[in-house]
Amino acid sequence: MFSRAISAIPKFEAQPWVRHYVLARKVQIAVDASITAFSFMVAHILRFDGWPPGIEARRMWLILPYVVLGRIAANSLAGIYKRVWRYASIPDVGQLAWAACTVSGLLLALRIIFAEVEPYLTVPIGIILIDYLLVVSGMSGVRIFRRVTYESATKAKIRAPGRRQRVLMVGAGDAGIMAVREISRRRDLGIGICGFVDDDKSKLRTVIHGVPVLGSTMDLPGLIRAKHIDQVIITMASSPRKTIRRILDVCESVGVPVRIIPGLYEILGNRVTVSNLRSVEIEDLLGRDTIDVAAWLEASRQAYLNKRVMVTGGGGSIGRELCRQLAVLEPAEIILLDKDENSVFEVEREVVAAVGRQAIKVSPVVCDLRIAPRLNRIFSRYRPHVVFHAAAHKHVPLMEGDASEAVLNNINGTAKLLQRCAQYQVERCVMVSTDKAVNPSSVMGATKRVAELMFQAQAVRLNASCHYSCVRFGNVLGSRGSVIPIFREQIRSGGPVTVTHPEMVRYFMTMAEAAQLIIQAGVLGQKGEIFLLDMGEPVSVLDLAKDMIRLSGLALGEDIDIEITGPRPGEKLMEQLLIAEEGAQTTRFEKIFVAPPLQYDFARLDYWVEQLTQAAYSGDDRAIFRIFQGMGIGFRSLHLEPINKGILPSAAHRLNGRLLQPVD
Repeated sequence: MFSRAISAIPKFEAQPWVRHYVLARKVQIAVDASITAFSFMVAHILRFDGWPPGIEARRMWLILPYVVLGRIAANSLAGIYKRVWRYASIPDVGQLAWAACTVSGLLLALRIIFAEVEPYLTVPIGIILIDYLLVVSGMSGVRIFRRVTYESATKAKIRAPGRRQRVLMVGAGDAGIMAVREISRRRDLGIGICGFVDDDKSKLRTVIHGVPVLGSTMDLPGLIRAKHIDQVIITMASSPRKTIRRILDVCESVGVPVRIIPGLYEILGNRVTVSNLRSVEIEDLLGRDTIDVAAWLEASRQAYLNKRVMVTGGGGSIGRELCRQLAVLEPAEIILLDKDENSVFEVEREVVAAVGRQAIKVSPVVCDLRIAPRLNRIFSRYRPHVVFHAAAHKHVPLMEGDASEAVLNNINGTAKLLQRCAQYQVERCVMVSTDKAVNPSSVMGATKRVAELMFQAQAVRLNASCHYSCVRFGNVLGSRGSVIPIFREQIRSGGPVTVTHPEMVRYFMTMAEAAQLIIQAGVLGQKGEIFLLDMGEPVSVLDLAKDMIRLSGLALGEDIDIEITGPRPGEKLMEQLLIAEEGAQTTRFEKIFVAPPLQYDFARLDYWVEQLTQAAYSGDDRAIFRIFQGMGIGFRSLHLEPINKGILPSAAHRLNGRLLQPVD
């Protein structure tokens, strides 16, 4: 009988007159008033084991209208009637309890003050307590009932697939519970949850949100067979990479597919919810374990709250992610600057869609940093407090063939930007650098190393008036033109997957994590320090290709091949994050290390930059190579034979320092 009544509710609620009259705000207020009157009378009946006698009944009728009006007024002032009943939750119940306290507290105060003076104002304490419990329970109950009926109506409109997949959830933490709640509301997903597995022994054989915890991850093979599992879902939003790989290996051995919920970084960026399940991708197996997101929010928000933040190269991979993550920190304005109008257009739409146009002001600007008058007008208009400099040419082989363009963009553009930062007294300026700047073997790496020195020189010149720093890290997974998208495209087209050298290794991290650590390192920067991000263990590019082929469901040697093509111009077999003389020390943020500025003849740096700029304007790439080789930045290129270090000033300049390894 009850189930049939519930099933009829969706049809009842679908009627227009029901939505416009029965569920209207005025009707909801009337419902609360009725609950208040009923609760007050029932409290009297319970207190006196029947209808209240004499003066008690007269006092009840006298005070009742004031109690009803008081509770409705308290609810209104607390914003109760702005809340939508069909989304009622625990915070709503807490708000109702708090609003009810005001009226009950007033009745209690009258009881204490006028106990011997005015009997018609002194409601017994037992009635006050019973009335409070009945009011809170009644008002909460109708709202929860409304939510249940709404969700029932929503589910009734969704057709579930004929057969539901039997699923095991790996991870019974907060993210796992969120996933269970969302999946239970999405009948169209066709998922039937059989249980959790979790390595926390205290959760074993418990029931969480109606789902039993059946065992640990070591029990996966047996549980998959015993429960006839069709699919395993990893619901650990910050799961260690090694754990994901182990689970993937176990499930592949028994022929069960694995899916995963988005990571905390993606959820934090408001781009997805936990019900957006996806297949395990190479990004889940690489990179490093995640940072403490709550600590990151607390430390970073204080530095960027209500600041005007400019991101140069905002349309690039890193710049785009920087804009997304900065939006979470509630700056006053994000100035999104890039010379590619299409990228600026796309990123503005993404950020506005994520946070809302009213929440944060996003100002798109199309500008080339090399055009000084245009850059000056932009700084004069927006007056940024913070600048993240992510604009740069980054493709190593391309820049080897066009050294002049690399210098004009990466060095001359940086020089123009630094001039404006000093002129308009920017509070904090952070440059995004690369591991290729360490003892560079490419033009791109050399330009980034010179840009680092320019930031350090600016910090020395301006002393404490502005905080300058650089952040140096390795390869970012999924960035435009990086190895991951190239491998994916080659796999989609049937191969072969091209690897330049079987012994080539690289450091990898996810794009979201890179952006968040850049933002956090920017908080620490003072006088030209170079911050190094802990990139974890280096990864073999050949093993990376094999993993991607495996995750695509293909067999190496049967469905697709790997081809060794040989190193490209300017490439190293292994990159470094640290120059031997720099040293590195821990910081107050996990996974971020700092290298103090090296001693360098900054007076000569201006001369080198001028020489490089002139050679670039004249298109003399060979001169650019020679200048880099003479600057004492560790540059070595296959384009030139070793030259006499005495030809150019300061060529033999080296610092006798000592190397400090990053420590935990």
